[in-house]
Amino acid sequence: MGVFLLPVKLCNELNALCARFWWGQTGEERKIHWKNWGVLTRSKKEGGMGFRELKDFNLAMLAKQGWRLIQDRDSLLYKCFKARYFPYCTFLEASDVPNCSYVWKSLMATQPILKKGCCWRVGDGTAIRVMVDKWIPNQVTNRVLHPPVEEEWEWRVFDLIDWRTNTWDQEEVELNFIVMMQRLFCVFH
Repeated sequence: MGVFLLPVKLCNELNALCARFWWGQTGEERKIHWKNWGVLTRSKKEGGMGFRELKDFNLAMLAKQGWRLIQDRDSLLYKCFKARYFPYCTFLEASDVPNCSYVWKSLMATQPILKKGCCWRVGDGTAIRVMVDKWIPNQVTNRVLHPPVEEEWEWRVFDLIDWRTNTWDQEEVELNFIVMMQRLFCVFH
């Protein structure tokens, strides 16, 4: 489950087997369904039994492998996949390629889940691109809302920090964003 994306039909059949077992059904004999499967798969806090929906559980296990590709860049798995499938970008920026392995297709199925939930922690800011990456907390998109038209603004969060005081360098922030806004204003007019 943590390496391959299981077919939806297989997940549904396995869920049906679990439901039949829970409801006490044997063979063709029908029992009373005291609760429907949707209620049983809710968490216990929400009044359910905490059963797993296998399709979602499979995606969660695969997303864990995707997270490893994002975090552990020294692993053999990362190095092999990086060389083969995303040599010039990150895992989150990678796209599906023709004739790829089923493992890669499975990992690509989790990419939207990871993109939705990922946000940078600033740390030293050397790897975070100001205008592209999701790094701003408490904002819907977690990124700068109006990225520039040109690609010359490839500055990093590292450039916006005053390392003597470990705070934002107000002058640098204002200067960069004012220059960017002036250039954008000129582009649109």
